[in-house]
Amino acid sequence: MMMFKPNPNNIPGIFNWCDRWCERCQLTSKCTLYQQEQEDKAILESDLSEEEKFEKIREKLTETMEMLSGAAEEFEIDLDEIDEEEQEEAMHEHEINQIKIDIHPISDLSEDYMKESMDWLKNKRNDPNYEPFFQIMYSDDRDRSPLSNEFNKVVNYLESVQWYQIMIPVKCRSAFNYLSEKSFWDEFPVEERGYNGTAKVALICIQNSIDAWQGILFWSKEEEEEPILTLLDKLVQLKQMLEDEFPDAYKFIRPGFDKNN
Repeated sequence: MMMFKPNPNNIPGIFNWCDRWCERCQLTSKCTLYQQEQEDKAILESDLSEEEKFEKIREKLTETMEMLSGAAEEFEIDLDEIDEEEQEEAMHEHEINQIKIDIHPISDLSEDYMKESMDWLKNKRNDPNYEPFFQIMYSDDRDRSPLSNEFNKVVNYLESVQWYQIMIPVKCRSAFNYLSEKSFWDEFPVEERGYNGTAKVALICIQNSIDAWQGILFWSKEEEEEPILTLLDKLVQLKQMLEDEFPDAYKFIRPGFDKNN
């Protein structure tokens, strides 16, 4: 079996603290997850038969399970010793935690923002003022050099809104999931605690969205002021709530992205 061999120059864990926008990332050459995904993509797009493709993917999944098993042994975790009662208790705690996350005001607000943002984009796809930008966004031709700087800016604003509208609620929920294991993470310095790292990524996604909406608002003039201002207000509220809930989020040092790396 061909084993995936990560680049020794990769940054460990870099993919845990990013916005998953690989197309715009300058550090994919140091990301193990990106390289694995490219390998999977190459298999799926190859001339192999469906059966051969399935077998190669199956081998990679087996490899992943072996790596997880090896990690468990390294940390002296005996998976066979976890009995059914412990599993049921862990599942029950997980379900309770998910309910708490579901009803948290940050979850509600982030979901509301995502839905309203999606509706706005959907309504604009057939708008004559916006249609040319969406045509470029969904075109297979990635060369935008012939386009004016102003046109490219608007396309980038719309792409940012579209990308981050889903990432924001996902990262907010993920931050709370990490926070549910606070007793574990509190053994680490604040700049290494998982809940701070994910909250920081969520805050970055929110700020990038705020910047994008402001760009759209400036370009569109008065026409879109009310709906965009409503969306901006939700983002500003969400940012403040996250900063209050995770006061040390900005102290987290993301491997590869932030200083001190």
